[in-house]
Parts: sequence; structure tokens; C-alpha cells
Amino acid sequence: MKKRRISGVLLGGMLLLGATSCSDIQGEISELWDKVEVPEAVKTQFTSLYPDVKNLDWDEEAEGFEAEFELGGRERSVLFSPEGKLLQVEEEIAANSLPPQVLAYVQQHFDKYTLDETSLLKVGENISYEVDLEYRDAEVELSFDQSGQLLGQTGSGASINSPQLQEASLVGSLGLAASSANAFSKPVASWELPSELREVSGIALLPDGRMACIQDEKGTIFIYNLTSKKLEEQYPFGESGDYEGIAVDGKTAYILRSDGTVFEVNDFMSAKPNVKEHKSMLAGSQNTEGLALDKSNNRLLIACKGHDRKLGNNKGIYALDLRTGKMNPEPVISIPLAQEPLQAPAGDKKKAKDGYDVLQPSSLEIHPQTGAYYVLDAVNQRIMVLEKDGKIGKLETLDENLMRQPEGLAFGPNGEVYIATEGSKKSNGAILKYNAAL
Repeated sequence: MKKRRISGVLLGGMLLLGATSCSDIQGEISELWDKVEVPEAVKTQFTSLYPDVKNLDWDEEAEGFEAEFELGGRERSVLFSPEGKLLQVEEEIAANSLPPQVLAYVQQHFDKYTLDETSLLKVGENISYEVDLEYRDAEVELSFDQSGQLLGQTGSGASINSPQLQEASLVGSLGLAASSANAFSKPVASWELPSELREVSGIALLPDGRMACIQDEKGTIFIYNLTSKKLEEQYPFGESGDYEGIAVDGKTAYILRSDGTVFEVNDFMSAKPNVKEHKSMLAGSQNTEGLALDKSNNRLLIACKGHDRKLGNNKGIYALDLRTGKMNPEPVISIPLAQEPLQAPAGDKKKAKDGYDVLQPSSLEIHPQTGAYYVLDAVNQRIMVLEKDGKIGKLETLDENLMRQPEGLAFGPNGEVYIATEGSKKSNGAILKYNAAL
């Protein structure tokens, strides 16, 4: 935000003037901020808009008075006229909250730049976006309108018409993958989820286009509308617990708990659903997170993030027969962990501490057109195709800057891919959409 740049200028000037210690410099900066005389009309208007904000910094700008503070874990600045009229609001946002057109433009034109900051700017009813990029000593600030169209470029970076920028694929903090061949390098849409789904752990696309979601603490199915971008309904089915996966078949939802227990929730969108519990046959160390409906075989497939030592250097995919309601204690697919695609560290990740760490499934899904098994691995930031003999087919690295912790996977009817990622203490969860799979 602007405060960081202003402070940098002040700091540089004070070093030149001979401030002798960090405490001296900090004290002089504090005094400069304190000298700003903010009109009472501005203070009154700020307090009415943000009554709970106590820690803030004021600065006098040509247009009026600017307050900078943190709200909800994100930096924000508001600009007022001397008479107290709100002129502008600037809010720090996550990269995955930018319009897809903005992400696509940056990928195409700025391959070597890393992301410094992204923000949303509101002036009256007009919304725009600012993207600050850095590369070595060069800095570029791009402005986009609400639809994602470029408004302007400032800074010392290369011209947007520079030929070398036409070959781009972005690597760095914005988080688009390094190769244009990666089907997961650029989402075509994204949704920031409400706080109730900050720890989203599983998703399933419903026939009406809404998304059924679960999170890993509450026994509730949340219905999120991708069109209106609102959480519309909540349907409790059980007590609090570590719920990790969801699959939906008509009016029935299946929920996976981390201990391998599956909850069959019939008529799940009713006030009084019928819930049946299917006990786990798995070891406690296996920590189940992936659940897929294998409709052609009338079964559920369950993937384990953890391990069972009796399997040796393998991890298993297990099946629950929907006809009998019983789980097969032996894996229907055994995945060798020593196979080559799993050995290379993903992105900037360090080498796995343990042979079992190279594969830690966080979600499992079946492609609606090809029938291929897809495995999502949040820890290693990967998505892959799993063959029925346990071999890893295609594999792609996901970007941890767009997806902090990818936990949920779902397909649209035409093979579109939806990935849900957990948020953090300072950011909400999100769903990202990709047009093509592996």
C-alpha cells in the first residue's frame, strides 16, 4: 500500500540527514506522522465508517487526508476531502481475487516479474484494480477496470509492447505456472468463499450449477451459488468432526471423515435428512481425505493421506460397496511410492522427509468423460492422473500462491475442473475453475 512507499522515502531521507540509530529513525518517522493535523470533520467521518479501528496512520495528500490501517488482516487506505467526504478506498486483495482477464494479461506480458502487491480501488461506484510488479531494479504498476481491461501502466519496467514480453508465462509470486502447457497455469474464474468456508475441505458440483461444500470442523453441508457468489443454504447432518470429502448422487450426499467413516445423508437438502453411518475398516494412521463416487461400480473410492505400514512402500485406494454398505479392508488400487513421477520435489518444496510423504492425497475424483482417476495432493501442490494399476500418469504442479492448500476437487459435466483451497487466518478460502484437465 502507499504507506510502505512513503515510509521508504522518509527513511532514505533520514539516513542521508544522519540519523544514527534505528530507534532514532523510527522516532523521527513517528513524529512526522503525528504532526499531521487531521480536521475534525475527517476524524468524525472515519470513526462513523470504522468505529472499531484504533491503530491507524494519517497522511496529508494533495486531495485531502489519507488514513492507512489493517482491517480483517488486510491493509486498507481511505482518502477524505478536508470537509470529510469519502473520496477513495483502496484495499489489499489476494491475487486469486483478481478478474481472470487480469491474470491472463500479466501472464502474457510480464514473464519474469514477481508480484509485489494487488489491490482494489473504489472511487464512488467505480471499481478498478492495481497490480504492482517487480523484476530486479524495475517496478511496474498496472491499472485495470472492473472488467479486467488495461487502463494504464506506470513505472520503470519494459514497455508492454516490448517483443520479449510477448513470449511470456509468469513465474513468481503471482503464481501462474511456468509452462503454457500446464493446464492449471491460469484459472478462467475464481470465487472467494465466505468465512464459514475458510477451511473448506471438499466440494461437489450439483446439477443446478451450485457447489456443495464441507469444511473440516462442522457437520454441515454448505450450498454456495457460483453465479450470485453467495452462501445460500446450510444443511446439518452430524456433530462437529474432521470432515474431508464429499460426493453427491442425486438427493444423497456422502461425507468422509478423516478416520475413514462415511456418512450417507439421504435427502440431504431437507430439514430432516436420514443419516446412515458406515464404519471404517482402516488404520487410524491412514488419515482419509479423498472421496469419489464410482457410479459404474456402485461404490465409493477412498484415498488415504496417511499410511499403513503393512502396505510397505505403497499407499492404497479403498472401496466401500454401496449395495452392502461395507468397506473392503484391502486396497482396490495399490500405489507404489517409489515410482519416478513422485520423487521430484514439487516446485520449491524440499525433498520429502519420509518415503510416505511423496504422495499425500487431499482429494479424489473421477473424470466424467474419460473415467480417469484424479488425485489432488495439497502438501506437495500437485494434481495427477492415477491409472487403475496404481501408476501415476500425467502430473502437474499447482501454484501455492493461488492455492494455499488445495483440498477439494470437482468436475463439471464437460470436464471443467474446480479446485477448492483453504484460506488462512488473514484470507478466506477460494474456488478456482479451469477449462481443461490433464
